[in-house]
Amino acid sequence: MAKKRYKVTITIFTMILFIFGCFSRTDGLKQSDIKPLIAVFLSRHVQHHSFNDELSKKTLNNLISYIDPGKYYFYKKDVDHFLTYETKIDDLVESGKYTILFEIFDLYKKRFNENMTLFDELLKLDYDFNKDETIIVDSDKIEFASTKQDMRERWRKNIKLQLLNYLTAVNNISEAKDKLRKKYSLNKKRIAEIDENRMISVFINAFSTALDPHSNYLSQEEHEDFMISTKLKLEGIGVLLRSDDGFVIVESIIPGGAAAKLPAQFQLKPNDKIVAVAQHDDDPVDVIDMDLRDVVKLIRGKTGKIVRLTILRKDEVSNKQIRMIIPIAREEVKLEDRAAKSDVYTIKRADRDMRIGYIKLPSFYLDFDAAQKNDPSAKSSSTDVIKQINKLKNLGIDGMIIDLRGNPGGALTEAVNLAGLYIDQGPVVKIKDGNNNIESMNDEDPGVYYDGPLVVLIDRFSASASEIFAGAIKDYRRGIIIGPSNTFGKGSVQTYNPLPSKKGAVKITTALFYQPGGTSNQLNGIMPDITIPDISTVWDIGEYKMRYPLKWEKIPSGNFAPYRNYVNKAILSSLGNNSSARIAGSKDFIELNKKIASFEKIMNTKEISLKEEASIEKHKIKDMEKQIKRENNERLIDLENDLFLRESFNITSDYVELIK
Repeated sequence: MAKKRYKVTITIFTMILFIFGCFSRTDGLKQSDIKPLIAVFLSRHVQHHSFNDELSKKTLNNLISYIDPGKYYFYKKDVDHFLTYETKIDDLVESGKYTILFEIFDLYKKRFNENMTLFDELLKLDYDFNKDETIIVDSDKIEFASTKQDMRERWRKNIKLQLLNYLTAVNNISEAKDKLRKKYSLNKKRIAEIDENRMISVFINAFSTALDPHSNYLSQEEHEDFMISTKLKLEGIGVLLRSDDGFVIVESIIPGGAAAKLPAQFQLKPNDKIVAVAQHDDDPVDVIDMDLRDVVKLIRGKTGKIVRLTILRKDEVSNKQIRMIIPIAREEVKLEDRAAKSDVYTIKRADRDMRIGYIKLPSFYLDFDAAQKNDPSAKSSSTDVIKQINKLKNLGIDGMIIDLRGNPGGALTEAVNLAGLYIDQGPVVKIKDGNNNIESMNDEDPGVYYDGPLVVLIDRFSASASEIFAGAIKDYRRGIIIGPSNTFGKGSVQTYNPLPSKKGAVKITTALFYQPGGTSNQLNGIMPDITIPDISTVWDIGEYKMRYPLKWEKIPSGNFAPYRNYVNKAILSSLGNNSSARIAGSKDFIELNKKIASFEKIMNTKEISLKEEASIEKHKIKDMEKQIKRENNERLIDLENDLFLRESFNITSDYVELIK
């Protein structure tokens, strides 16, 4: 039965009026902004409503951890002094006295400069990479240095490790030392540039993440980046960039973007170094050693305006560096690689060919601005999935897979809309706010877009909106959930508010969400019905691993009727047994399980060898990351390299046969 698409409604909370009166009217945060900004978080947070001693302790711990995460700068005596204020941060904010904040940053800069002198001295040493010694890389397992000798030894091993890493990519120790020297020269410049705005920004985030891991302050640049990732578009030139040794380098060209449409003689190429940026007829700005975010800010701008890039490129004939100026007219870039895509895979069975539709959804995206204006062309994940469903149905599929592996979430309403494409009517997610009010977000229109066999793929990187969708499908018994492990376990809802005067934005956890049956997704995530081995399990991540997560709890079930004809214990048992037998007899999976065991051993090791052969382990980790990201694979369905997906298709075809 075809289903009418229901209108998306977005609730954007308006900032309370006193905020506008209290914030300074210039760009960047001031000391006078701290108290009202903290008040915003506390007035909206789902659990914390007052700045007490507990939050004071967490805020100070966060602040120290943010500034010196590896424990390479502060001494134990420094931290012991800071901790005398651990129950006073709330009182200092109330009185508007922030001396301790500036004291911490001033001492950090002093210790940084001291250790840069130490760095220069230690870099001159000869390092023996055949000596059998190790370094502890888990900062939670070590204390802050007590003496200068402790600090010196810590830095000696750190430098040796970094040189060893560089030696996997360069020819000799001299070149490795040059690269490391440049790296810390850039770091020194960035530390020197820390101003009051940056200090306050770090402090506000130390406070917000004391509330929970997902409440954050975002600077204006971070706010712009967030809106780009949500809308799947930006006004720019359509180029992905990276930073290396002080240069901004072209990583790749986005198909369909402004840079991809340039004449051949002006085409940007991967590895081009951008050394200057000019706005239209203005003088070029030197961007060597400039922070990547600041370079991107120069390049990004209004549609139709010209930006001129000065680049360095190695000439393929002469092998010399040549300088070019490339003018590009900015335009809106559609990041289609982040949008829903689909394909069909055919599995040959004894009696017939089985056609399985496959939809890959990287995120739950939505163009908020267009949606608020009720623009029917608003870009969203649910409208794109509708197009893919219609495409697959026209191709005559027998079953469907929705792949949410690696999907970090996105717009909450999109999770509800997407679930509504597969269930008839009823609650999709229940939400409890800071006043213990429980609201249900329902699919209210009768009918479905697709009523055939459905399989949802998840992994540890599936979070938030992905967990809402998968949880609803599981509670309604509408389809089968397949994964190598539970999902991430993020069961909280954040509201997003831009701040006035271009001071950035705040993201605040305002509610907790629950599956239709009343179970929280928090900490535990969604458990798969059938488990398939996958390399992603080596990453020990999840909400439970984060600092200061909110607790798990259960609320009463919503009023809904699970389906009876899609999933039951007998079906899951049969599918699971068949899958286990295939995996046990597969040479590919046997080899994969060996790799997983090897990688888990590496990931769980808190010490790293400083011997030269340890670089082999680094290459193993790079290989593992490549397998997880699968970024360079242009094929949507790649069963040769993606064993998890291969077995998911086998399970889906078994599933189709069982329920038919």
